[in-house]
Formats: sequence, structure tokens, C-alpha cells
Amino acid sequence: MFITVIICTRNRAEDLRRVLGSLFCPGNLESPDWEMLVVETSSDHTRQICQEYQQRFPNHFRFLTERKIGKSHALNSAIAAAKGDVLAFTDDDVLCPPDYIRSIRAVFGSSSVDAAQGRVLLDFEKGWPSWLERGHMAMMADFQDWGEEVSEFHGTLCGTNMIVRAQVFQKVGGYSPELGPGGLGMWEDTEISLRMRRAGCRMIYAPQIVLRHQWRKERLTKALLRRRFFGQGRAEAFYAPLRVSLLRFGLYVAKETVLNETAALWLLATGHPDRALRRQCDARSYAGFFWQHWLFRRGVPRTLTGKLALGTEASSIRQSPLAFQNTRETKRDIE
Repeated sequence: MFITVIICTRNRAEDLRRVLGSLFCPGNLESPDWEMLVVETSSDHTRQICQEYQQRFPNHFRFLTERKIGKSHALNSAIAAAKGDVLAFTDDDVLCPPDYIRSIRAVFGSSSVDAAQGRVLLDFEKGWPSWLERGHMAMMADFQDWGEEVSEFHGTLCGTNMIVRAQVFQKVGGYSPELGPGGLGMWEDTEISLRMRRAGCRMIYAPQIVLRHQWRKERLTKALLRRRFFGQGRAEAFYAPLRVSLLRFGLYVAKETVLNETAALWLLATGHPDRALRRQCDARSYAGFFWQHWLFRRGVPRTLTGKLALGTEASSIRQSPLAFQNTRETKRDIE
């Protein structure tokens, strides 16, 4: 079994240097039959770092430059170029343990599983922020710590530590360019996970495959979280039809925004920043759902196109049967 570890990176050269330093340690280098494949779209010195590692580890390191805008394009290029029977996807701001490769081999060498969600532990530069709920990090797909036992996995995979057999992509297609950074900004992993489930793929939670996600203080902000929830609402619109008129839902969103922002001010004043942010994020999610449906009415196609690793087009995806209850049944048909 050959393993390809995949990282797509853009203008985070020093973050990439840290993760490569943790991966290329004696423990992982003792394992045979694996490679690191980096796809970069950067304008900083990322390319120089990649060239350095290619010279130091010619049998284990390769990199590509992706010209198309968007992480999903980079991921599809990586899938097409990977040599591995098993593809391990991660990010450019994690730290790998010395048994990372060995753990992947143990899970996929002893099981017929199609995909695994590895454990993701979070390291915050200044400690866990008082305004951040654990559920918020789970929504952002970064928090994946579901205990010590291997179990069937019923959620959607997180690209921070996601391991998939290469043959799965021949069955379900690749990532949809409409989603992820460069598209809607997120949900590329969620959407392809839904397609895997629809295709009958078996997924497990494998806590022995563990990575530590590094969050610098300047990157973890309330504004980031609000943008993520807005993006989540937009992504849900691809799956969930609007169950009432656009005008009626727009009026509802306007009312809820005013109520939630007012409540958030009160919660902030009374010392509950986490609950205040939750109210703001809920409002952003519904606003994003409305905005995307408005774009559909303006002629934006309501399709997601995943590209196969072989270069052909997968079927357009419309309204997955695993949609999120029609965005809470369009808030119970506007209550």
C-alpha cells in the first residue's frame, strides 16, 4: 500500500515549513512507500521551500503549481497526480506526530474501510477564547475529537485530517470548484462526503491517526466565524429548496437579524460573549441562505460539478437526499 499525503497551500510559507518539518521526522521517514504532494498557488516563498524539500527528500516529496483559482481545483490536481492507493488530506497549519504514516497504514491495511476521519486536536496560541463555543469549531470542521475508540463515522469528513482510498474518487468524482476557498469559501469537504455516503462508502473515526491544528491568534476572529456561517447558509441553499416565497423569507431574515443583533448586544453587556456570537452567527447563516437563493433567481446555476481525477466531468449534483432538513424546513415555513 502506497500513501500520498496531500496539502494545498496559498501564501503560508512558514506554516508549511513547520508542518513539513514535523512530517519529515525520523519516525515517519522509517515508514516505506509514501510521498508528500504539495499543490501551491502562492506568491510568497512557498515555492522555494518546496524546492528545498524536493532536493532533501527526492523519494518522498513532490509539488505542483496550480494556475486555476480555488482550493477545489488544487485538490483535483492533487488527486489526479497522486501515486498513492490511499490519499491523506491535511492542511498547511498542522503538526504531524512521528507515527502519522504508520497509523494510516495500520488502519487501511487491516480494514476494508473506504475513508477515515482522523482525530484533530486544537492548539490556540493564546488559549481557548472566551467567546468561542466548542460547537462553533465543530461547525468549522476543525474540532474532531470524538474519544479514544474506533467507531463508525456518521458525520461529514474534515479535510484537516481526512484519509480516503484513491479508488473512491473514481466512483464519486472530485471536488466541486463552486465550493471551498476561491468559491463559496467552505463546504468542499462536506459536499464530497455527502456524495461518498450516497455511493455507499464506509467511513470510520480513527483516533489513532491524530494531527494538531495550530490556530494563531490573528487568524481566529469573530469576524471569521461570522463569515463562515454566512458561507454555510449559502452552501445549504444548493441542497435545500426555499419553501416559501423569496420576499417572505427575506422579510423574515431582516426581522431575525434585528432581533439577534439586539440580543447579542445585551448578551455582550451582561458578560456572555459566546452566546452573543452564537446569535450573530445564526443570523448570518439565514442571511447567506437568502442571498444564495436570490442569486439563483438572478440566473446563477444551482449545480455543483465535481471533476473526476481522470479528467471527465461527474454528474451535476442537485439537492442531495442528505440535505440539512431544508434549512430547518425554511424555519418551519416561517413559523
